[in-house]
Amino acid sequence: MTINQEIEYKQLLTHNQYEALRNRYFNTLKPFTQKNHYIDTPDFALAEHLMALRIREIDDTYEMTLKVPAKVGLTEYNHMTEVVPKQDMHLTPDKLPDPIHSVLQETGIDVTPLYVLGALTTHRMETEIDEGLLVLDHSEYLGTEDFELEFEVEQPEEGLKKFQEILQDFNIQSYIPKNKVARFFEVKNK
Repeated sequence: MTINQEIEYKQLLTHNQYEALRNRYFNTLKPFTQKNHYIDTPDFALAEHLMALRIREIDDTYEMTLKVPAKVGLTEYNHMTEVVPKQDMHLTPDKLPDPIHSVLQETGIDVTPLYVLGALTTHRMETEIDEGLLVLDHSEYLGTEDFELEFEVEQPEEGLKKFQEILQDFNIQSYIPKNKVARFFEVKNK
């Protein structure tokens, strides 16, 4: 079990912007694929608390992550799991690692009706630059796709400054997009 503080900046991209950034920062890299299986209650109790629970699948390994809002960024509770997620699968409370189970109970969320509500596949490239980890994503879900730039940092002010410089270099209008899980559920609920 690891607990991380996640501070990242994100920007949705057009396909052309994605290709331009790929050519500049990621031109020698091949993407790797990961699949996020999103878990919530049928009435989206976790989303109501601005939390997200997922199982990330990479090369037949599975990691369960609970993301919880923090003063700056998010607190991530990560735990390797034996659970192999399937669409509409009921995730019984005994399948939750104790720290994740405890956090959910502390917020008053009933953990008995958790289900795998769907999956999002991301083709990702990562590269380290001085200020942090630059990530380029092409995501596919529910018959749609999107492109996103993420910048994971440890120093919020320095990271934001560098992220804004990158966006300006590519004439990308900056705005705060919805995160992947929110975009997924938005499409799912249409």
